[in-house]
Amino acid sequence: MIKKTKSTFGGILTALALTGFMACVALADPTTQCIPFTVKSGGSGTGCPGAYTGYSKMTNSAGTFWITPPTNAVSGTLTNASGFAAPFVGVAYVTRFSDQMNWCGTNSVTFPATNSTKYQLTVYVKSTPPPPTNGQPMNLQIIWH
Repeated sequence: MIKKTKSTFGGILTALALTGFMACVALADPTTQCIPFTVKSGGSGTGCPGAYTGYSKMTNSAGTFWITPPTNAVSGTLTNASGFAAPFVGVAYVTRFSDQMNWCGTNSVTFPATNSTKYQLTVYVKSTPPPPTNGQPMNLQIIWH
């Protein structure tokens, strides 16, 4: 009985991981990145993002975390497009490099932007995984306006 339960649970986790991977393949959009979830608790109980259990961060073409908007951008919207069901809770969090100003919101946040500075784009997971599991892909999307 215990072996069957473990086997079923393992199958469910494998299916979730494959579903996440297939969603990443389907979202082959230059503004969407499929980024592995990193389990790492941190933050505090106050402020935003508050206490979290892990995160995913977007990277630029050089593989670093600071992203410069396109020339004519005046704002951006960071969205967690992963589609995980409850009890998943994600917080979209943006930091501006020039003055360390932050913006955040549940699953999505819109912020002012200019191409004269860089931004760090992160989605923090506030719920206890799974979902997602460590290394499972998350879809993060940035739209520049």
